[in-house]
Amino acid sequence: MKEYEELQDITKMHQDIEDEEELDLIKLVNTNANDTSQYLIFVGSDDQYYAKNVSKIEELLVYKDIEIMKNNDDKLIVGTADIRGNMTAIVNFDKWFGNEVLDDKDYELIVLAHYGGLRMGIMIKSVEYIVNIPSDTMVSNTNNNEKTSFITKVQVGSKNVLCSVFDSDKMLLDVFDKVDAQSSEEISKFESLEKMDKKILFADDSRFIRKMVKDLFETLNLTYEIYEDGKQLIDALKHINVEEIGLFITDLEMPVMGGREVVKIIRKEKDYKNIKIIVHTNMSNDIMEDALISSGVDKIIGKVNMLKLGEAIKDMII
Repeated sequence: MKEYEELQDITKMHQDIEDEEELDLIKLVNTNANDTSQYLIFVGSDDQYYAKNVSKIEELLVYKDIEIMKNNDDKLIVGTADIRGNMTAIVNFDKWFGNEVLDDKDYELIVLAHYGGLRMGIMIKSVEYIVNIPSDTMVSNTNNNEKTSFITKVQVGSKNVLCSVFDSDKMLLDVFDKVDAQSSEEISKFESLEKMDKKILFADDSRFIRKMVKDLFETLNLTYEIYEDGKQLIDALKHINVEEIGLFITDLEMPVMGGREVVKIIRKEKDYKNIKIIVHTNMSNDIMEDALISSGVDKIIGKVNMLKLGEAIKDMII
């Protein structure tokens, strides 16, 4: 895509950001973005490398050009800004991640992101570039750091360095603390279904989403199995009779094997042709959703919308 080509050497573009007025607004992705393996690599106050999937990013903004109404408390939301007519929460990445918080002058950019229908601006120190990171090069790291989904190696200049892909779902739940309570309220509205023999097979790398969805399954009285990545789900199919499976639900962005690969493998097997697939993600846009439906997905539901997910499960489980 044109936006990616223009940003292949984003480090060079930011060598003198104070003088780069054209960086007022840098488009990273648009409504045609359809690549779940593209990541923005940025630097934290600890000089370590972090990554965020570009499909969740609307724009990259110059921090000094954004007027922020600062909060006086110690909350994760450091202030609010009017961005394109939308009041947007501003979050300091280093503060959220637990790194040292630098002076305002040391932050160059704001990553304007969207999560589950909510928008936030993420203050970051600096950006390196955009890179393709295949799922099979990622290793889960949630057991070592609950704010990191997985780690991988990326090339920075002539070096291969470790990079942490942070857990966007964890950030969403931490910053917008009412989201968790709202999801619990939505789950509590469901009544227990008659116990089914059919299983739901569910894959998501975020422990926080897995817990939330497990609560939904328990409330609905469902039989289920939960996996931490797509490969675990696919490997499990070797030991589960097709007659036992009532529904597949998968995230898109996962280490080892992502959701697109999961859908592709399932839809290649004629034994599973009548079993519905739900993609549970915050990464979708119109073009991406069309591509997923074309590949055999039956429904796409945004994360942390437990009401829609529960209703879809009731309608689609066989």
